[in-house]
Amino acid sequence: MSANRETPHSPKAEETAAGRQTLIACVRAISLRERLAVEAARPLAPRAPQKRCDHGLFDLEARRQTDLIDELRRLNRQSKPEGE
Repeated sequence: MSANRETPHSPKAEETAAGRQTLIACVRAISLRERLAVEAARPLAPRAPQKRCDHGLFDLEARRQTDLIDELRRLNRQSKPEGE
């Protein structure tokens, strides 16, 4: 038997632009609507790398900084003469 010959029991096939495609019984092709539904359900992804949220409550570096009041007190102590 030749490989190109189809028998009644062989799976059906069709020629497409991508080449010969075998069709499986009880399986239908995925429609464009189904593909778009999957894409719409996918979580959004950023288009560019995200910047860190390092301001306000989330700024960890600011917590390590000296408080303004403490800095003013330190400067006042340094500026006073030692005799006072």
